[in-house]
Amino acid sequence: MNRRDFIAMGTMAAAAAGAGCATSAVKGAAGKTFKTITIAKTDCLFEREPMVRPFGFKGGYLTEEWIVVSCIRSASGKFGIGLGTQSCLWSDASVFAANSESGGNAMMFAMTQHALKLIEGRSFTSPVELNDWLWPQVWEYGKKVTNNPKLRATFALNALVSVDNAAWVLFARENGLKSFDEMIPDAYRPALSSHHAKCASIPLFSYKVPPAEIKAAVDSGYFFMKIKIWVSFEKGLLINGFV
Repeated sequence: MNRRDFIAMGTMAAAAAGAGCATSAVKGAAGKTFKTITIAKTDCLFEREPMVRPFGFKGGYLTEEWIVVSCIRSASGKFGIGLGTQSCLWSDASVFAANSESGGNAMMFAMTQHALKLIEGRSFTSPVELNDWLWPQVWEYGKKVTNNPKLRATFALNALVSVDNAAWVLFARENGLKSFDEMIPDAYRPALSSHHAKCASIPLFSYKVPPAEIKAAVDSGYFFMKIKIWVSFEKGLLINGFV
């Protein structure tokens, strides 16, 4: 099975399992009590997805994305699979600038693997409870891996996207939750209960995208877009244009 087919199947499985937003509450909607889940085994892997062309922002260029898959299996035999996309440049441009593109991605992936090893044998009731315990440790580990004591917290959080996703899928399966709404606890229900009938697509154009492609987007019906138009290394400024 290729990665694109896997992502399609994984997305449907996550939806069916009720993967969704986090909650630190032990009780969910209608006072439902969630099970305590013990993590028995974890695993992860990645694939490199090349860009059509170098993608420029924050004064740098990406040529590929690392697509990460994390798997968390519980003592009961159930498992959750989570997907995530690494972005070293977005998470911490200083790490990107100090290393090769592959080197920066390798550091972030090492943090993902470290996180999964940390949670083996640990029990949790809420995925947020698990993440609250986990992410500071991964952040400190990342400071050592990158040799950057000022590493941005977003670098650690990006490394944990697939891990958190997998934890939520496992949480849903262990508790028999079948929809996103079932996972919203009472405390968060007022803020997360709205269902939007429509959503808007806002295309993003980075440096050096041919003007013809921008015009083609306008001609096809896009009426609002984000265009990265200028960066000043001397002043540390990044100008984004909204059209």
